[in-house]
Amino acid sequence: MAANARTLIIEGLSEAPLKWMVDRDPRGIDIDIMTEVLNDMGITDYRFQLVDNGRRLLHNAQNGSSDIILTLSQNAERSQYLNYPEEAHLLLDWRFAVRIEDRDRITFNDFSDLARHRVGAAAEYSYTDTFWQSGLDIEIVAKNDLLIPMLLENRFDVVPVNYLSTLYETLRNGQREQIAFIYPPLRRAPYYNVFSKASDYPDKDAFLKRYDQIIREMRNDGRLATIFQDYLGPDGLDWWQSQYQN
Repeated sequence: MAANARTLIIEGLSEAPLKWMVDRDPRGIDIDIMTEVLNDMGITDYRFQLVDNGRRLLHNAQNGSSDIILTLSQNAERSQYLNYPEEAHLLLDWRFAVRIEDRDRITFNDFSDLARHRVGAAAEYSYTDTFWQSGLDIEIVAKNDLLIPMLLENRFDVVPVNYLSTLYETLRNGQREQIAFIYPPLRRAPYYNVFSKASDYPDKDAFLKRYDQIIREMRNDGRLATIFQDYLGPDGLDWWQSQYQN
């Protein structure tokens, strides 16, 4: 496969800590996972490209300009022009965040558990239909990145957030020790690295079969957990365990 193949084009959207560029050098969890897979396959001729919007990303996959798209959820429309592997490399979720001092006081097993608390949410975020229909007294803010600051300012008691990106951002800005995340997730979905059906890269079926084998091996031998820890510290191990051991 590696000897006869052309350059493999791998695209995605810039979204730390999954993937981003530093001086044209790709970084991130997705980058490290896919690089490990390609190394195991013996493929050395590949290029990571980050595009500026989702429409362009999917357009390139539809016409075969790219071969692999990093980290997409699955739906019927996308499955018409994308080949999904069996193995999801990530389970991405939304969780409720609270102030650290409230981590034992506020729990979430049912929306009624939050009825006495001040709940914030961002406009135009879907979260789940049941969240919006829960009957909670939800205060809506204009931008998602306002939620954690308003939580820490005691203007909300609980807010729904993208767990991975919020975890990474609070680690970077020094707020991690001030917040706690409530388990179980509000919403969780598998995400995949997918192959364009229009791509003319050779032996795509063999690639996907081997890809699934390697992801399973990485899950079992600890390589996935190590990558998560490289970017998220001790939280990376907790995240891995919540995905694969619960």
